[in-house]
Amino acid sequence: MSVTVMTIFAAVLTALLGAMAYIIKKKGVPISVYTRIAALALAGVTFARYVYDQPPVYYIIRGVGNEIPEYGQLSSAASVGALPIFAVLLVWFAYAAMLTLVVNEFYKSETLARITTCFSAPIYIIALAFFGFYSEASLGSPSESLSTLRLWIMAVEIALALSIPLAHAIEKRSIPLPRTARETFGMLYALIFAVLAIMPCWAPQALIGNIDPTIQLYDLTEEHRFIIYLAVVIPFLIFHALKNKSAETKRLVMVYLALATFWAYIGRWDIDMWLNPLDWPLHLCNTAMILLPLCVVFKLEKLFNFCLFINVMGALLAMLMPWELNGTNALGTERVSFWMNHHIAFFLPLLFVALGLFKRPKFKEWVYAVIELAVYFVLMLFVNAWFSNYGECDYFFLNSDFIVSKLGLWAENTRNLTVSFNIGELSFTFYPIYQLLFFIVYMAITVGIWFLYALLFAMWDKSIDRRNREKDYKRMKKELKEFLGDRPEYLPKTSDDTPHLIIRNFSKRYGTNSHYSVRNVSLDVHGGEIFGFLGPNGAGKSTIIKSIVGIQTITEGDIEICGYDIESQAPAAKLHLGFVPDHYALYENLTGREYINYIADLYSVTEEYRNEIIEKLVTRFQLTGSFDNQMKTYSHGMKQKITIMSALVHNPKVWILDEPLTGLDPTSIYEVKECMKEHAAKGNVVFFSSHIIDLVEKLCDRIAIIKKGKLRACTSIKDLSDKGIELERFYLDIINNSDDEHEPYTEPSQEEAKGDAV
Repeated sequence: MSVTVMTIFAAVLTALLGAMAYIIKKKGVPISVYTRIAALALAGVTFARYVYDQPPVYYIIRGVGNEIPEYGQLSSAASVGALPIFAVLLVWFAYAAMLTLVVNEFYKSETLARITTCFSAPIYIIALAFFGFYSEASLGSPSESLSTLRLWIMAVEIALALSIPLAHAIEKRSIPLPRTARETFGMLYALIFAVLAIMPCWAPQALIGNIDPTIQLYDLTEEHRFIIYLAVVIPFLIFHALKNKSAETKRLVMVYLALATFWAYIGRWDIDMWLNPLDWPLHLCNTAMILLPLCVVFKLEKLFNFCLFINVMGALLAMLMPWELNGTNALGTERVSFWMNHHIAFFLPLLFVALGLFKRPKFKEWVYAVIELAVYFVLMLFVNAWFSNYGECDYFFLNSDFIVSKLGLWAENTRNLTVSFNIGELSFTFYPIYQLLFFIVYMAITVGIWFLYALLFAMWDKSIDRRNREKDYKRMKKELKEFLGDRPEYLPKTSDDTPHLIIRNFSKRYGTNSHYSVRNVSLDVHGGEIFGFLGPNGAGKSTIIKSIVGIQTITEGDIEICGYDIESQAPAAKLHLGFVPDHYALYENLTGREYINYIADLYSVTEEYRNEIIEKLVTRFQLTGSFDNQMKTYSHGMKQKITIMSALVHNPKVWILDEPLTGLDPTSIYEVKECMKEHAAKGNVVFFSSHIIDLVEKLCDRIAIIKKGKLRACTSIKDLSDKGIELERFYLDIINNSDDEHEPYTEPSQEEAKGDAV
């Protein structure tokens, strides 16, 4: 009779709540106001029922008679074997249905919305249809009485759960369903994750039962190591499943995972245990199950530092030195609860950082974590001493010999010195040497953890950088193949592979900065020219040069080297480039000869040619006596000469120099100028920037002037000379011109230039 009454009550209450949602919508109030309140109420009433007592299915152990002691109909049907499994799955899936409904109200996701429609609502409909069976599996024999408060709570729980998707259907006049195979499979993958994440600790023994009793999950046996390996494999799989998802999706999944594992973990406690302080989950790794959901839901960064530095370490040590739990089934609730707890405490904080939910820790964060550890440690000292008056109490292993027994007699002897005193009828006992050493060692381990994190983050950055480079390379290769069609990749983008440098509508900005460092610059430099690039400091010269040689990316426009695009055909384009930077970077433990030969090897320069060019350049730059010495013994000027030689050893068609004469003596400056003239005379491009106006005027065929990232002029030295204009005066007039708002100079095309000449 009570089952029928409760079923009708839950159905009627669902209808009334649906009507309330309809009225709210009619009054113009957002339906989310109702659904969020209903979701919080659902979580509250389910939690109250959940923590009051373990459900009867908690005690099902497959392979041991499938018995459920003293639970009426369910117990009598247990011999069949099917109903207990159905009971386990129904209770388990109801937890997942509840959490998906609640999380969906605060972290919107189309996939999660589909799960609430296709999974959560049907589970609660089944629970309503089999209310008697569901209530008996969740509450036991007291469910037969209408006077049982938990029975009424369960009916309210089902009504609240069903009213939430009903309210959304009233609002949208439709229900979210997968429309394509892709959406269907995406929902199924997410559903599997959602269900497994909230698996109760008692589910494995209820569904699988006892396994080989000789399996020992300690002392680093094969089985023990396998369980530890899972702590690495599981987060690795989760990370790779989420790494390309949006930040909102990552946070949603991590919030769900933290809440689901917390829910599954606390299922082993009941109200009697919560009312007994000796059973409170105050052990270090127990606290992680409570702190992690708080951290990720409310974004508590400082509290998260404690989890990252202290809980992770404690969980790792616990997994390496677990409780033996002799005589306990390897799939028993205690075992599953232990490993679930420590796996989550170990890898979940690391996942939070890897997925970007929390910033990487710095030294300051480590200090916060140590302070929090000290507070926790002192608190546990007094809690242990106080609660020990009422029974055995050993939070954080501060009162027992669990730790020292594994370290030998010397460690056990640290517990010989005790300090005791009374406060009223309460006795407080401390072990000062043992507890002080415990704290010092733990502090030292946190320092090691800090350095380990620093190392892991550095390795991680390199891995990410390599992966991004590989992705960029594949993307560029694909784009190049699309552009070239059937033509081989080694051919230039255009049919003209003669020495030339073309910059088309080049613009550059850094990061997310809205300001352009260089804006809409176009230049065409021909073979046989020495081209001077002028401008004040910060005008954008080095920015353009670094993009020409491929050191940094191009925001807009393109750059062509001898017919090759510097971005899509970078290797081929760079084979035709020689670059002298404004600040050299050499492998200074090598000799000058070793370094130049190393560069020649990179460009596949033949031995015959390299010997000839090296001998010529060594003589020209007067390095004969020091060329076979390590470069760290060289002066600044000598290192600059080596840099220039390395740019010429492969006879590049385009030679780029950024302030090349800095630090050179007059003789070397003369030789560099001669090199530039000779290189251009062979039909090659020489493009260089300099602040020495007189040098540019005497050396260059053409010049360009850039100011504040915009090209202001591009002209030939001969044109200026024919007009009687000195380059220095011309440069100063442009740089000192206060009108910076006019359109930037754009060099005319070759056809336009020919027309002007006519």
